[in-house]
Amino acid sequence: MGADAGPMNMMSDMRAKENVAKVATHPAGFGLYLFDYRSEFRAVHGARRQFGVLAQEVAEFDPSSVVREKDGYLRVDYAKLGIVLH
Repeated sequence: MGADAGPMNMMSDMRAKENVAKVATHPAGFGLYLFDYRSEFRAVHGARRQFGVLAQEVAEFDPSSVVREKDGYLRVDYAKLGIVLH
């Protein structure tokens, strides 16, 4: 996994998410999900339903797209995966 977090890195650690539902599979093989952030993450990352990936899963397919921040949580560079979030 990479060491530096950039501005495109999004909180994608499965430990920060709940109510996770797989909705599709990325062409690279990992899942695409709808989820809610756990209550302690909502103020920073949003309280609405979200779309994204699970960092632990992405790390198995493309470890260069995943970084571990100083707080110990994993983040994913969605741009490296070809995913655009709005």
